[in-house]
Amino acid sequence: MNVDKSLISIEQLVESIVREVVAELTKRGVVIGSPGAPVRNAPVQHARAGTTLEIDMSAYRTPVLTQNQLTRIDPKVSTIIVPCSTVVTPGAWGIIRSKKLTLIRKAQSN
Repeated sequence: MNVDKSLISIEQLVESIVREVVAELTKRGVVIGSPGAPVRNAPVQHARAGTTLEIDMSAYRTPVLTQNQLTRIDPKVSTIIVPCSTVVTPGAWGIIRSKKLTLIRKAQSN
């Protein structure tokens, strides 16, 4: 019996689980977040030094803020704004803490 000794981080595991759960719920017809919106990666916008960055997650059925998204932002950004229903992965929380970012959850306007 061959055993794969490669390791996966807890952040990668959580992100993978979230993707799979969302995919399964979508297959079952469960609408998550904004109805009819296609699922795709949230674009990372560039911001000026010391500014606030609002990450557009309008294309998400379930907004998920990942470590990968936060590693791509300008290092001078100090505040991130996401929709109030955004799931923040453990990896993203780690980046938020290490970069001392402020996370603001914005109520969706109708």
